Amino acid sequence: MSRERDAANYALVFFAVLSVLLLLFPAAKFAHTARIAVSYSLYPSLHYGAKYGHFVRNVPSNFVKLLETDQETRALEEKVRDLEVKLRNASASVSENERLTREMRLARSLPWTGAWARIVNKTPADWYGSFYIDKGSADGIGVNDTVLGMQDDRAGLAGRVFEVYPKFSKVLLLTNSAASAVCAIEPGGLEALVEGKGTWLLKMNYVPEEAALQPGVELVTSPGGLLFPAGIYVGQVTKVYPRESFMNFITADIAPAVDVNMLKEVFVVRRNIPGELAGSRLGAGK
Repeated sequence: MSRERDAANYALVFFAVLSVLLLLFPAAKFAHTARIAVSYSLYPSLHYGAKYGHFVRNVPSNFVKLLETDQETRALEEKVRDLEVKLRNASASVSENERLTREMRLARSLPWTGAWARIVNKTPADWYGSFYIDKGSADGIGVNDTVLGMQDDRAGLAGRVFEVYPKFSKVLLLTNSAASAVCAIEPGGLEALVEGKGTWLLKMNYVPEEAALQPGVELVTSPGGLLFPAGIYVGQVTKVYPRESFMNFITADIAPAVDVNMLKEVFVVRRNIPGELAGSRLGAGK
């Protein structure tokens, strides 16, 4: 046991003396190079920059070149990371510009005049009920103006303006359980009422039982409706329910023309419908 203790003491004394010698003789090439190598491995940031002669004096040139190469590699890695971030941002911007270009081109082909507005607020508790846009009465937006969304290179009915303020407006979505639209069933033009359900689906009521209604049939707004211009794509039949014994009409589920989860901008068609014609149940905008 005493021999092991003596060996440990000797080792401790040896390393202590070696450490003192390394501190006392910093000019020795081997000692200085060893110190530089250890310090650079632990704290490479201390040696960053062009002026680090204080750290590498009396160090062999090949070791200096190794340090410089490592610094250049680290700097290049940082540049690569920055460029990757910029590339992702640029790709997102290109996609956004392409989408907006398609929407603008589509809007110019519409037979109605209006203005683009950006969606600025969606409430999770009323996700399929309403949202707000960044245009208001100061931009010529009025209550009951038709709101269109662009999806799959086609304009579809999203809803209507329900409340108007100077700088923003509230849009009542067609998927809202309080919303409805008189629609024509293509291609015959048979009319039916489409109502919101508070979910992503719509419901179509008052379809005569003799109507040959099949999944895939498209619906457009009817000339018989007051709130919306005729001919706007509303949605597509996804499921037809059989007539109940106590009803003389059939119902169907409708997939909306636009998915509110995909909308970022909308096109507001100016309608200028008098409030008394639209009906008191619609509410007056502010």
